[in-house]
Amino acid sequence: MRLFYRIICTLLLLSAATGSQAQWLADSLRNIISQQQLPLEKRIDATDRLGQVVFFNKGWKEGLQILRSSLAMAAPMKDGQYRAHTYGMMAASYYITGDTEAASRCLDSARYYIRRSRSGLMKGYVLYMQGWLESRGHKETEAIHTLQQALDILEKEPDGLKYMQSVYSELAGVYFRWYDLVNVEKYTRLSLDAANKIRTLDKLISANQERGSYFVNVYRHDTTRKTALDSGLAYMRYSLHIARSNRQRLITPSDIPFSAIGIASVFAENLPATAASKDSIDYYNHIALEEGRQTRQYVVEAGVYNSLASTAFNRGDYDEAIAYLHNAITTSLQDPLYDKFNLSQSYLGLAEAYENKRDTAMALFNYKQYMDTYRELFDVEKMNKAKDLEARYEMARKEKALLEVRLLATQRNRELIQARYLSGQKDKALLEARYAAIVKDNALLDAKYAAELQQKALTSANFRTTQREQELKAMGERFSYNRKLNKIYSALTIALFLAAAFLYYAFQQRSRALRQKQQLHELELDKINQAHRMTVLSAMLEGQEQERTRLARDLHDGLGGLLSGVKIELSAIHTPETTTPQQAVVSKTLHHLDSAVDELRRIARSMMPEVLLTYGLGEATKEYCSGLRKSGIPVSCQVYHYRNDMSHTRQVTLYRIMQELLNNAVKHAAATQILVQLQQRDDRIFLVVEDDGRGFDTAQLQALKGAGLANIQSRVDMLQGTLEVESAAGTGSTFTIECAVN
Repeated sequence: MRLFYRIICTLLLLSAATGSQAQWLADSLRNIISQQQLPLEKRIDATDRLGQVVFFNKGWKEGLQILRSSLAMAAPMKDGQYRAHTYGMMAASYYITGDTEAASRCLDSARYYIRRSRSGLMKGYVLYMQGWLESRGHKETEAIHTLQQALDILEKEPDGLKYMQSVYSELAGVYFRWYDLVNVEKYTRLSLDAANKIRTLDKLISANQERGSYFVNVYRHDTTRKTALDSGLAYMRYSLHIARSNRQRLITPSDIPFSAIGIASVFAENLPATAASKDSIDYYNHIALEEGRQTRQYVVEAGVYNSLASTAFNRGDYDEAIAYLHNAITTSLQDPLYDKFNLSQSYLGLAEAYENKRDTAMALFNYKQYMDTYRELFDVEKMNKAKDLEARYEMARKEKALLEVRLLATQRNRELIQARYLSGQKDKALLEARYAAIVKDNALLDAKYAAELQQKALTSANFRTTQREQELKAMGERFSYNRKLNKIYSALTIALFLAAAFLYYAFQQRSRALRQKQQLHELELDKINQAHRMTVLSAMLEGQEQERTRLARDLHDGLGGLLSGVKIELSAIHTPETTTPQQAVVSKTLHHLDSAVDELRRIARSMMPEVLLTYGLGEATKEYCSGLRKSGIPVSCQVYHYRNDMSHTRQVTLYRIMQELLNNAVKHAAATQILVQLQQRDDRIFLVVEDDGRGFDTAQLQALKGAGLANIQSRVDMLQGTLEVESAAGTGSTFTIECAVN
């Protein structure tokens, strides 16, 4: 974790050297700016990008001067978004140079001009730059609040994704420092998703590096999660791959050496010291060293020399270690902002090497150099810690004052609520009194109205009483008759409803049973068809392998023996002492027979390798890759933990898959590097074939499937395994096959 942040911080504080790649990108932008018909908005945007390229590759002063010229071009424009964008870039640039006051002034100018614009996209960008500076000023809480405000604005903008990716990346960096892996996972995932959508090169590189660092930290937190380490290395390797594949388009070419040394450190710190791990460390250190020299990234070059010196020291080669350490010191001192930590470690290594060589004088001299350098480093770190503590104290004091203000506001709110409650109680009592008076008045009116109604009712009561007696008798007879009819109708209705319900339930049960039976029948047919397909496929592949074995045996035993017999017969009449024309023809024929026998053996060995039959899949894979390397094909082979407990038939099938993938990479992908990796974990086998060729769109994989990919998929199906394909146009391809041992 510390090494990762050391690399990231150094990348932000060091500028890359000018190279052909940066010069090509700068020239392209200058050609765009020189176009006469180019709109002013696009000219300003291209000038801003040119200033960024020059700043990181040629020089800080020249880059800032180009950004100032962009401000001059934007001065006549009423919309302040263009000057706000340039001032935001200048704020970050000044901070990288160490001028925090100028960075703060530029940010204030950006905030001023963005108030003169309606662009929500640029308002989100200015808030992002404010959060960027707050994060680096040890104001993580304020930075998170500001960056969340930026996200709220950018989410509403159609083109907000390009800045949202930067905001996600910055939030991930803040939570990295707090070691909050839950939020780190969230924001690195969102950052990578956004980078994959906008397809911007520098964002793809940084997003994959951050995602890989997250998985490496997950493994460091719980070393039982081996898949997390594999995922971390995969993301970091992919970041290095796309950086190297698009070298001319890089704004900061130093991305390549920093990515390489980061991968080498992961191998060194987290994997066992096996021969394969050492090869990987040497491979990525070599990339870091070569790229560091090209881009003048002295901290990377010095770090690699220190690593090589440590390896030589551990095996007892003190002279070689001293030579590497002198190279590291010379490289570090070439940098005006050299890394004192690497330099102190170089002096310490020299002192220990000279001490083991019994050279006391040189050991003492280098120990003094180490102490002087370490004292300077300690003073700088102590000052940084003091600033950090002061910032944290100031943050705590502000939070305390904020809590006091909130407490006072809460008390005032309580008093206001209590006063409102007492006033409400008085109003309620007054309303209740008014309501009681109204109720009394209504009661008096109701009493008067009731008395009048009673008087009218008494006059007609006698007449109605006699009439009602007669009507009640007639109604009683009708009610008794209707009651009987209603009972009959109710009984019939209930019976019909029960019969209908029973019929519906029986129909539903029968329909369900028929559907279940039909589904079971279809499942059984599918199972039978699948078993039949697997049987046919297995028989076909087994027949192919048997035919290959028979042909190889017949070629070797039959035709090979015949050719050897012809050679022996011709050798009997061949006398080296004579040089007659007939002897020259015989000698030439013997030479052709030797070539034919060698070619026959090669064909027989390709059809059924003896190494595969004798020593198993691991050694056969190594021998096949070695043969390709001898023929000039750049193939690397790595075999991990293979125990050779797989059945012969499955080994042959997996071997044919590997052959087909390598043939495809050589014939169709135009690859310059091919990696073959065979690994066994418990009862699972993993075969990975990766190349840096032209690649293809995986969304069109079905349309691209020819006979080769179809054969591969058929063999994977026979192994009851899975095939995963990762590729994109111009970024190479990765084929991963996973299956059980038996």
